[in-house]
Amino acid sequence: MLLQRLTMPSGMRSSLSSLSQRASSSAFTRCSYSTKPDNKVSDPLRILFCGSDVFSCYSLKALHAEHKANPGLIKSIDVMVRPGKAFGRGYKEIRQVPIQNLAEELSLPIHIRDTFTGWSLPQSPDGEPINLIVAVSFGLFVPPRILNQARYGGLNVHPSLLPDLRGPAPLHHALLNRLSHTGVSLQTLSPQTFDAGTIIAQTPLPGIPIPPGCTVPQLHDLLAPLGAAMLVSSLQKGLHVPPLTPVIDNTIPISIPIPGNPPVPSPAGEKKRYTHAPKITKADQRWSILRHSAADAALRARVCGAGSLWASVYLPLPVAVTAAAKGSSSEKKGPHEEQLELELPLYYPHPLEESAKGSPKRIILEDVSELFIPSSSDDDAGLEGKYEVYRRIVESMNSGNSSSNEQLGLEPVSLPQSHTESPSDPLFWLLRLGEDEYVHVETTAAKGEKVTERKPRVSWALCTRLGLDGANEKDKGAVTFVIPEDGGNFGLLKVGRIKVEGKGAKPARQVLKELAVKVG
Repeated sequence: MLLQRLTMPSGMRSSLSSLSQRASSSAFTRCSYSTKPDNKVSDPLRILFCGSDVFSCYSLKALHAEHKANPGLIKSIDVMVRPGKAFGRGYKEIRQVPIQNLAEELSLPIHIRDTFTGWSLPQSPDGEPINLIVAVSFGLFVPPRILNQARYGGLNVHPSLLPDLRGPAPLHHALLNRLSHTGVSLQTLSPQTFDAGTIIAQTPLPGIPIPPGCTVPQLHDLLAPLGAAMLVSSLQKGLHVPPLTPVIDNTIPISIPIPGNPPVPSPAGEKKRYTHAPKITKADQRWSILRHSAADAALRARVCGAGSLWASVYLPLPVAVTAAAKGSSSEKKGPHEEQLELELPLYYPHPLEESAKGSPKRIILEDVSELFIPSSSDDDAGLEGKYEVYRRIVESMNSGNSSSNEQLGLEPVSLPQSHTESPSDPLFWLLRLGEDEYVHVETTAAKGEKVTERKPRVSWALCTRLGLDGANEKDKGAVTFVIPEDGGNFGLLKVGRIKVEGKGAKPARQVLKELAVKVG
């Protein structure tokens, strides 16, 4: 049952449990005045609770427990949910939101609405009007007309240290921004916009530490019970009763980051700008070798894609052929001569001149993680040198220059002549990735005049099995992408499985061999 599932999992890491215990004991010290004689007194609360997901279930369960234990404070609870979504073959089945399942288990009155238009607050079960609205992860804006019908307006539990990370995805962006601490805030529902109400309670600074390697579900399980406890504690203290006492200024403007650009600093003399936390979309799971370091890509996979990323790839995969190979005769060669030396520039159009005919295929990279080289032996140092060669190859292919081997200081790199007929996996593969941007390229038309065309940006990526043929069974089908980074450094992104659009996932090397073209 959902009511039972909302308890903290017994297998959760001890670090999360201890953090939750410490935080819940100190989360309200900023506005703790419950023992003062002038404590504000609230009328018995008849609450309309608006929610949807499991995060909101924690708050509803806490309110219901307080209702049973202290009916003088919370007299009744009605629940408003949004309609379930159709799923499955033919979209014939309807999946209810988790909050509706919980409300049914608690035998609470349920109102199913997807809009407030033409609707007014219902009367509570005892016939008296609703006097407080609580919205947690609801997704619908509560209009002023509805808020004005409730004596105490509305409250919202938000899992961030507002005004930082205003928006629908604060958990994801706390991790994407590599924050060391976060927290929960209790604010009033603003009649103008989301997350702009008066903050009446908040986790004391510096906040709750975020454990290393934390995932969104783990951060959710850490903050959800704290938000529920803060909500009930604040109602017990009468913090919702006017006049309200804000604990922090929530009128500070936010700074909306532009992908690929550094954060915009606040103008001199202006208060610090805080970060927006927009909804996570498929675009956040897209990998770009031009914009994401290996650490950034691995973080995006962990936070936005449950360990997966996707990219657009032009097929078939190219195999580098030297001028000598193109003009060589077809006479039979010995087994040691069936190796081609990769020389730059490659005999493929430069990324900015790539015609990109047709639509690229979407591939999903699964089991994505950052790979580190333990520099503890001569073998590891030699491995690092080989990765450095690959870095310079990729960097040259994605630059605006056509550099030769001599200019890059490269040694010739061997590549099996045929990807599909080689007795062993090739050492590396080249991929042409479609980027989500366009470039203007000057070309020569049939009559000789210069024409500027708008074409898709195409980048190059290189992945290798280098260093992954050891005893670890999981690594035997994996590949590593070598990613050039600032300062002449490189990062390594390991991918265990690849799924081509319309097909099932397979070990990464197997997919690359199937997609690659033959040479000769």
